Formats: sequence, structure tokens, C-alpha cells
Amino acid sequence: MNLFTRLRQFFSPRRDAFMGPADREWRQLIPQDVRRMPGDELGRKRAARSRLPLVLAVIFFATLGGIVWVSIDETTAVVAGNGALRYKTDGFYPVPDLQRLVAQGKDGAAKDVAAIKADLEMDTQIASADVRRRGDGSLEIILRERKAVAKIASLPGSGPMVVRLVSPEGVQFSGAGYPSEAIRNLPEIIDYRTSGSGDKATIEGIEVAGPFLLAAQSAYPNLYREWSALSLRDCFGAQEDSPGSNLRVAVRRASQPADRPVLTEIVFSTANWRNELAILSRLDLDGLLRRPGITAPAYVLKLSIQNRTSARPVPEPRLVPATTR
Repeated sequence: MNLFTRLRQFFSPRRDAFMGPADREWRQLIPQDVRRMPGDELGRKRAARSRLPLVLAVIFFATLGGIVWVSIDETTAVVAGNGALRYKTDGFYPVPDLQRLVAQGKDGAAKDVAAIKADLEMDTQIASADVRRRGDGSLEIILRERKAVAKIASLPGSGPMVVRLVSPEGVQFSGAGYPSEAIRNLPEIIDYRTSGSGDKATIEGIEVAGPFLLAAQSAYPNLYREWSALSLRDCFGAQEDSPGSNLRVAVRRASQPADRPVLTEIVFSTANWRNELAILSRLDLDGLLRRPGITAPAYVLKLSIQNRTSARPVPEPRLVPATTR
């Protein structure tokens, strides 16, 4: 017997180490003494007691969750008419206006929650209202307000000028509760044309200008804060691909250095304003306005990519000297 055969026998399993049938299980080698739960009354009581810790744990954590939920309730308790309510809003809607709307009518806060919801949503500042009556009889009201992206001023037949706020959908509302600084910092829509009157008035071109202002406010807040006005003079509304259809944004002079020419206006095309906003966010405007050859006191930045108004394409964006209207 050679060395290779001896090594193979040495490392191979020995048969006498695996005595017994090949299909023998460990349960056959170890005596089993499993005491099953009796099926009588005593067994059922024992089974119920074995589940008692799980039931108590579920009750404990459910109670703890309810306590935490009540403790972090973000609604504010106020009094309206002859009843109490809890109130929350994602905007600035003032409590006195809410109390007035809830308390109006002969039943006041005791009227049906559907009627209260309808009264609240009649106000154009409120996009939607969730109203429910709590277990203690008080009301819970959660408001979602329209987001203001601009303001618009109008001069009625008599009285002072009226300033209203504009949502991205073009809905005008009073802006009740808004801080004066927040209203002052909103860009004003100018050179606009309207159809209708009052709260039903429609601003022509708002279907383009509203999403434009919302995108700038959300994605490019530093740029948006420098805008003082948005002119719709050259905006053709739904015909956004029409030649010469533009959005003209006036830039606040106070936000610019005094030792270089002023950027008075930025011109966006109505068809490509999304791309042009991204381009504007990457531009070094201060460096452009300090280049040699920039000698005019004020400039307009044109971001129109397609150059639809020019027979010979001109590279964009570009600065052109500002002219008076």
C-alpha cells in the first residue's frame, strides 16, 4: 500500500463512527417528554395567561402613543362665538378672521362642520380647510393657504390703491395676516391685462408667469429676492412660442453695488424660462458688469435662447445698454 492510499484512508470518514441507520433522527436518540397544553378548562386558562404579557404590552404602547400624540398637538386653542376650537394653518391667516367666519350665522360654532368648511373656503386666501369636531365637542380646523408669489396693485374708482397678492394659479387674495415686510418683498406684476372683475379677475399671461415665479421663489430664492417687478407687457399668455413673447423682470437697484453699472432688467423667453433660470443662477453678473468695454450706466440682460425676434442669431445671454421707454 503506497503512501497516497494510506493518506486517503486516514482522512476519509471511518464507517464505525456512524453506527445505525442513515435516516435516524436526533429525536430517536434523545427521549422526548413534551407536555402539551391540556384541552380542558385548566388548559384554556393557562393559554390565556401565557398571552397576557403580550396583550398588556400592546395596551401600554398604545396608551403611550396616545399620550405622545396629544402632547405634540400643534393646533392652538382659541374661542369662537359660543364654542372652543383648535386651529392650525400653514400660512398667516389671522385668528380674528377665523373666529368671525366660524361664529357667523345663528348657530355659530355649533353649526354643521360642512357649513363651516364651505364658509372658510369662500375666502380666496384659503385653498382648503379640514374641519372636524373633537370628542370634547370643540372644533379642530386645519387650513392650507394659497402661496403668494407676487402682488398686484389696482386703483378702484374711489379710494386708495388696493394691493392684493397673487398665487401661482393666478388667484388673487387679500393677504390677511401677512407681515408688511413679506408683502413689500414680493415682486409686483405690472403692465398686465385683465378680464373680469373683483376676485374673479383673470390676469392674462398668469398661466406662464405664475409657474415662473413659483420656480424662482422655490429653487432660486437669492435671485427671486432681488426682483422688484415682473412686466407682462410682452407676454402673450398661452401663445408662449410666439415670436417676441417674453417675461421682463425688473431688478432692485438697492441690491446692487454702487461702483459698477446697474442691471435694470432681465428678459426671459416664455418658452424656455426654465433653462434660462438655470443659466442665470450660474452667471457671474458682477464680473460681467465689470468687464472692460462696459461703459453704459445701466444694462439689460437678455437670456432668450432661441432669438426668435432676430433674423441673424446673436449669442445669448448678453448685456445690452438699457434704454428708457
